[in-house]
Amino acid sequence: MINNEKLCELLNFSTYDHLARAHRQWVEEALQSSSTMRDSKWTESIAVGSKEFTEKTKEQLGIMAKGRKVFSDASDYHLREQTATYLPHFNAKNSDIGAKNTYFWNISSYNSTC
Repeated sequence: MINNEKLCELLNFSTYDHLARAHRQWVEEALQSSSTMRDSKWTESIAVGSKEFTEKTKEQLGIMAKGRKVFSDASDYHLREQTATYLPHFNAKNSDIGAKNTYFWNISSYNSTC
């Protein structure tokens, strides 16, 4: 849920219609630019913003934020789980499934009444 009045106030828009038009323009500009790739900080984070905001969000989430950390990049901070690779856990054990994992049925003919 979004408090549209507060959002307009924070973004310095006089009405929600002005904000909606600006938002539509931002989306169109983003789609026309070459940077249409997915940005993981927006799709995989719980919170994105200032350091104070992300740390406060983590604090307010309490136990639900366990295992998540505040990361920073050039422009902002984001609260998310640290990404990990599965390779160390499955290196040699996860090889190609060959004939060793095959079961041959003992197929025989039988009478059927169907």
